[in-house]
Amino acid sequence: MRFAVIDVGTNTAQLLIADMGSDGCLVPILDERRFVRLGEGVDATRRLREVAYKRLRAVLQEYCALIQDRRVEHVTIAGTSASRDLRNREDLVAWVRRETGFSYDILSGEDEATWSFRGALTATDNLSGPCIAVDIGGGSTEFAMGDASGVISGRVSIDVGSLRITERFLGAQPPRPEQIAEAEGFLARMLESVEVDRRAPLLSACDTPVILLLLHTSAASWDALAPAMCRLSYGDVDRWCERLLAMAYEDVLALRPPLLAGRADVFPAAVLIFRAVLRELACTDCLVSPHGLRHGLVLRAARALQI
Repeated sequence: MRFAVIDVGTNTAQLLIADMGSDGCLVPILDERRFVRLGEGVDATRRLREVAYKRLRAVLQEYCALIQDRRVEHVTIAGTSASRDLRNREDLVAWVRRETGFSYDILSGEDEATWSFRGALTATDNLSGPCIAVDIGGGSTEFAMGDASGVISGRVSIDVGSLRITERFLGAQPPRPEQIAEAEGFLARMLESVEVDRRAPLLSACDTPVILLLLHTSAASWDALAPAMCRLSYGDVDRWCERLLAMAYEDVLALRPPLLAGRADVFPAAVLIFRAVLRELACTDCLVSPHGLRHGLVLRAARALQI
């Protein structure tokens, strides 16, 4: 059966079209992302700006055309942190229904953690035993504690994300030392509340470590990486974080324009969060998965249909 998932995040809207076989294997057909910046200003106002609606309309129209061209049988559109934060979230749900004809499922932070974890596992076959999955988004960060079979023992979502941290603390690029220190203090306080087994290995389920790994290795694409290369050490993340926080917007973008267009202003904050997570959990490294929430939502849809 062919599924489509549109994951509407705080910064990006991602489309995954994938086939699910009777053996339960997920086969991606199309994976696209566009930068909508839905959460622009939402942290302060709890309302969407009109320009964000316009950007989202254009992307949804494009994605719906791609879905129609590929004979998709089941469509899921889901929103995450920026959508959760809205005072008038029911208006956004109704608006998406009018624009697309499909329902709009605003995920709880716990559900986002669950399906990010299970999605990340679809691209890893060298895990066993317990692990912690982390999903760093534009507005929130999710943690799920479980094992390699997908069984989950704990979930938590905190209001820490790259756009939120950038808007609250890192107004300049590069930010001033006192801005960085204030952001780091906030991150430390927020991460103290995350109750997970800090002895378990860490698995990423988001774009930030993937992009950082491609920058670090200079690999042309994810497919060019050998399995043994799909890890980032704390030292590597720390060095990249210091480098990125010292760079102007144009210099960050110039590192890899195809990867960083649309996110060069928030990427330093994303890596700052990633470093803080590794530090708080005392992780020496992190296994990087190219799959995440959108892949997990395919699994969720297939489960609902008992496939």
